[in-house]
Amino acid sequence: MIEVSNLTKRFADVTAVNDISFTVQPGKVTGFLGPNGAGKTTTMRAIAGLDRPSAGTATVNGKRLADHRAPLHEIGLLLNAGHVHPGRSAKNHLLALAATHGIGRTRVREVIELTGLESVANKRAGTFSLGMGQRLGIAGALLGDPATLVMDEPINGLDPDGVLWVRQLLRELAAGGRTVFLSSHLMSEMAMSADHLIVIGRGQLIADSPIAEVLAGEDKSRVLVRTNDAARLTAALAAPSVTVTTVAHDELEIIGIDAGTIARVAADAGVLLHELSTHTASLEDAYMSLTRSSVEFTSGAAVR
Repeated sequence: MIEVSNLTKRFADVTAVNDISFTVQPGKVTGFLGPNGAGKTTTMRAIAGLDRPSAGTATVNGKRLADHRAPLHEIGLLLNAGHVHPGRSAKNHLLALAATHGIGRTRVREVIELTGLESVANKRAGTFSLGMGQRLGIAGALLGDPATLVMDEPINGLDPDGVLWVRQLLRELAAGGRTVFLSSHLMSEMAMSADHLIVIGRGQLIADSPIAEVLAGEDKSRVLVRTNDAARLTAALAAPSVTVTTVAHDELEIIGIDAGTIARVAADAGVLLHELSTHTASLEDAYMSLTRSSVEFTSGAAVR
């Protein structure tokens, strides 16, 4: 279990994390989301004992990580898979980590097999692709068979098979009672992997809820309609509870009325529809709604 209590971290005049509290429970995959500059990396580094809080605490299984006698058995960390000596083989890197905790060679072989590194185990880490480096980082995180896992962008650089493997691995670990805490910028992947979400923005907690509740907060479905008679359909649909937005000259986005009713209204008005499709809120929609006021950097108009 991870417990963050009134955590604050300042760097000179900048407050990266401001008095946030949350608990990451075992038995589920908890996703950690937030815009760039939100404080995610600082929070994860505080949990890992790499940044000392200015105030508050971050504990793993009831203690600060520095107070655990054997940290590798408590927490598996993947914060930067590139922090590996480039001249050392994957196998020797893992053996060196194992030696710090008295972990045997058998366990090293197990994590090499589990992460699909058998064919490159004796190759230097400096020759690895980004995806293979991620696999080595995951192998290191699993080495001590820890009860808690903290992973920052674990699928970065992986091919589709690797992404599926990581997703299944994390869910299996959580199902086995472990605490799994991961960040990702890929909303589609988080939607398939996470059971619970913690969202921060500008160093403050925005949401701490099951993913179903986050999606329920963005419950307005929208109907996309294409027709050459958009103006007449807009007039026919006019009602206080209906919002019609023109997306293009022949395309409308409609909120407040279902597709079946739109079809009936169009038929009664003699409007021919070329497309009628319902789109429910996605995790990306919910995330953008939650963090809209917390984005530090925004893009201008799209280049045409």
